[in-house]
Amino acid sequence: MLRNWRDLERTEELSPRQERWLRRMWWLYWSMLALSVGLVLLRVVEGDPPLQILFSALVVAVWIFNLYALRKRLRGHEAASAARQEG
Repeated sequence: MLRNWRDLERTEELSPRQERWLRRMWWLYWSMLALSVGLVLLRVVEGDPPLQILFSALVVAVWIFNLYALRKRLRGHEAASAARQEG
């Protein structure tokens, strides 16, 4: 039995609204990753201090992690939906 939102987060079932929201976030995360990579390249070309470049690279790593986690969640939902439709 689901007791709180954390239990709901652990399940693979999403409402259609949640699924649409996650798909929109997919595109938002990709655009933020592209902007972050552009910022790193700009900092390197401009010759900014290494600490600023490192911080920008950390932001890129965070967006990559977010994309990975979101992709994992969406694939889990798709697999659960396919299994529910078959059986």
